Amino acid sequence: MMKTTLLIAALASTLSVTANAATYAYISSPGDGLISQYRLDQNNGALTLIEQVQAGDQVNPMALTPDGKVLFAALRVKPFQVVGYRIDPTSGHLTKFTQAPLAESMAYLSTDRKGRYLLAASYGADTLSVQKIGEDHLPSADILRYPTGLHAHSIRTEPSNRFAYAGNLGTDKVLQYRLDAKTGELSPIGSGSVSVPEKTGPRHLAFSPDGKFLYVVGEMSGTVTAFSIDETSGALTQIAEANGIPQRLKLAHGEVRDARNNDLKDDPTPRIWAADLRMSPDGKLLLMSERTSSSVSAFAVAPASGGLKFLDNYPVQEQQPRNIAFSPDGHWLLVTGEKSAKVGTYAVSKDGALKRVGEAASGKGALWIEILQTPDA
Repeated sequence: MMKTTLLIAALASTLSVTANAATYAYISSPGDGLISQYRLDQNNGALTLIEQVQAGDQVNPMALTPDGKVLFAALRVKPFQVVGYRIDPTSGHLTKFTQAPLAESMAYLSTDRKGRYLLAASYGADTLSVQKIGEDHLPSADILRYPTGLHAHSIRTEPSNRFAYAGNLGTDKVLQYRLDAKTGELSPIGSGSVSVPEKTGPRHLAFSPDGKFLYVVGEMSGTVTAFSIDETSGALTQIAEANGIPQRLKLAHGEVRDARNNDLKDDPTPRIWAADLRMSPDGKLLLMSERTSSSVSAFAVAPASGGLKFLDNYPVQEQQPRNIAFSPDGHWLLVTGEKSAKVGTYAVSKDGALKRVGEAASGKGALWIEILQTPDA
């Protein structure tokens, strides 16, 4: 009888926590300088626009602190700055509290897993940067800078927070570093990088939940490359690769793009232009966005070996989808389109199949998505 009572009490407690949890999505739109706050109903995938705040011209990449208390957003116009917003723990409302310099125009922003450092990658300036985040969540004006090869496109630390990796699109390399927890300094692991085939274009990164594997999307190849992470040194070893572009899409190999030819206006050939890569919370599914075909590709992940298998490719209504993001429970996927007036929600099946179930108005050129689960009022 006692066991039954305890079980019922535990179940009631779990249901209460679930019922009181609110899921918010924050989406930046550089075309109008807005950060839009949405509420996601995890029961049915419904998406509701709550409010929009004026962040600044060309607001682009964002990063949530691990404690869920602050959202950082980078402005990609001079003077390059990061804006900090405190997040109300019940309503999710954003309140600006700080603004600090950035090293360059940043295409990617993240924090380390402890929330002590702000990491950034500059595509145009071929640079990575690290700056300390104070106990009051204030980013330091002292910035560590690390030159890279052409077009640095991402930087993240793995779950143990000892190592950092960066996609270097123009050199077809994935950069590998050890992170000094006390200073934030990055030091190369081995030669400092591993190479992928020419014109792969390493872009965004995703890690397995246990931190044993790293996955990298190739912007120009539409492939996902899997690497094992040496537990002691952090060195990467390629273990698998899967192509996410089926022949029916009729896409030619991609080309390097920059501010001068981002839309390849003088090239009428439809080309691969992969963008984001996201791992499901259970570590069994990877999803990749592809902009030219306005679609999302799904890959099965073998958690034990890190292996990959292409499942299928699914069209989405959002035109030129750049960022995608799983809900905390993995049941829903948010999709933004740089040329779409709506942000969509899709139900995600176990095999990666997508079914659109909700939408809400987006800002102009919506792209970056950060999702937060916080207790409701």
